[in-house]
Amino acid sequence: MNDKILKIAIITNVIPSYREGFYDRLFSRKDVLVKVYCQDKIPGMNLKSIHNKYSSNVKLLKFISIKREKLAWQFIPWSEILNGYDVIFIMGNPRALSNVLFGSFLSLFRKKVVLWTRAHSFGSNALIENIRLFWSRIFDFLFLYTDAEVDYLRRKGFTKNYMLGMNIGLDQKNIDAAMLIWNEKRLHEWRITNNLESHTLLLSCARLEPKNKFQQVIKALPAIVDRVPNVLWCVIGSGTEQTGLASMINAAGLANHVRFVGELYNEEELAPWFLSSEIFVHPAAIGLSIIHSFGYGLPVVTHGNSKLHGPEYAAFEPEFTGRNFREGDIQNLAETVVGLLEDNEARSNMKRYVLRIEREKYNVDIMVERFVQIAKMASNA
Repeated sequence: MNDKILKIAIITNVIPSYREGFYDRLFSRKDVLVKVYCQDKIPGMNLKSIHNKYSSNVKLLKFISIKREKLAWQFIPWSEILNGYDVIFIMGNPRALSNVLFGSFLSLFRKKVVLWTRAHSFGSNALIENIRLFWSRIFDFLFLYTDAEVDYLRRKGFTKNYMLGMNIGLDQKNIDAAMLIWNEKRLHEWRITNNLESHTLLLSCARLEPKNKFQQVIKALPAIVDRVPNVLWCVIGSGTEQTGLASMINAAGLANHVRFVGELYNEEELAPWFLSSEIFVHPAAIGLSIIHSFGYGLPVVTHGNSKLHGPEYAAFEPEFTGRNFREGDIQNLAETVVGLLEDNEARSNMKRYVLRIEREKYNVDIMVERFVQIAKMASNA
């Protein structure tokens, strides 16, 4: 039996707060010793980094970043990493030029390396995506976001690479603990205190930026209110568009049907909003928000153009986890939301289903197991 502790380096940009559960589990394992080489921030991006929590497992790198990492360079300590670790994970973003150079060196000289990447990135242009996929082919081991991405790359001719989907998720144990704290009595009191008891809640949770297209929800609200007069759209997050969105809401006379909650990061603070809502609504490209919603049993309404979503959209199954509206169709968005609000049986079935797949397929415990699995495969290759 091999009891050797596998030493692993991860080269990435930052450690974001939504990866806390993953790194908590990974750093506590006894069979691997992991160190992350990363930056302390991404300039210009409203992204909370938690590297300070893991000081013994993190080495901060100096870096150069242009226009929110349109191009970036990290000063990677090549010699230290090459001589100190059994396996090296490197993030597969071709805009990080230092990653391209170091990763290519590792692969071409047959070092034990895993490219941690995605098959498709919403919002990226075709040229950048083709560059990333062309570069990815030189790596023997690819760690992808989902099983669906593995299937996608197989269809694109990635037949010689060993690929594994991590099935990206969140810390479901943390979400479950938050739900236990908010028992029925406490949640009822919270709703009364926040003047929510007489409302039917729709929830969105994302940065208030143009890419999330929250104007579409505002345009759909009058038709939703006509059918569900007590509806209240609650928005968790902040960003550059908040003032403009508020102006749209006031001009449309919808101030009594919208509430800007602001930024929330703590799961115990987020939990009552998710637990009090009926549907999670996201009109644009959706990412980890879909997994967060499922963790609380919330069905999701989003558009059905899978090419414009993040890889996390692989978890979405129409009529089982939520419903799709036609992309950009405001009337259809309103009809889809109202239809699901009026279909109590469907929402109840969806709640049970999304909670099950979240616990069985998409969570940080599965991510960690698969991370270690591919690391050991690479080490033994």
